Amino acid sequence: KMKRTLSDRESAARWVDPELWHVTLQFLGNLEGARLTQLEHAFHSWKPSFPELKLELQGLGAFPTATQARALWVGVHSTQAFFDLQSNLTAHFSAAGFAGDGREFRPHLTLARLRNPQSVSDLVGLGGRKSFGEYAVEEAVLFESVLQGQMPKYIPLIRRPLGHQ
Repeated sequence: KMKRTLSDRESAARWVDPELWHVTLQFLGNLEGARLTQLEHAFHSWKPSFPELKLELQGLGAFPTATQARALWVGVHSTQAFFDLQSNLTAHFSAAGFAGDGREFRPHLTLARLRNPQSVSDLVGLGGRKSFGEYAVEEAVLFESVLQGQMPKYIPLIRRPLGHQ
């Protein structure tokens, strides 16, 4: 219904492929060459042990605001275990020399990026506090984000299971 509503407005929206839906745990910025290789080693050496981690997708929102949206997202109602996972990864990367961007962790799943800022207040209202289900989190993925025009493309580099190691 969201896709139909946006296409009815002739909005240029790029929908994230469901195979690439993800919740960003830490954004590290632009890394190349040896620095990217160091990050890959740090990710390989991380020992996550967070079995049976679940997230509930709930509500819709937009960045930066619903009236001037550039991205449409679904909210992530996270558990303490999920915040512990994020904190654990952040600490591991920090110890390896990779500080995050300093932004507050606000878990969300980006559904679409809009080519031009526009109001999506009706869509955000449509989703309200609606629950979209609970999902098991089974792996962490190191993604590379490459801009294609003004839209990022997500390329999975490394996948790590989250169960007992």
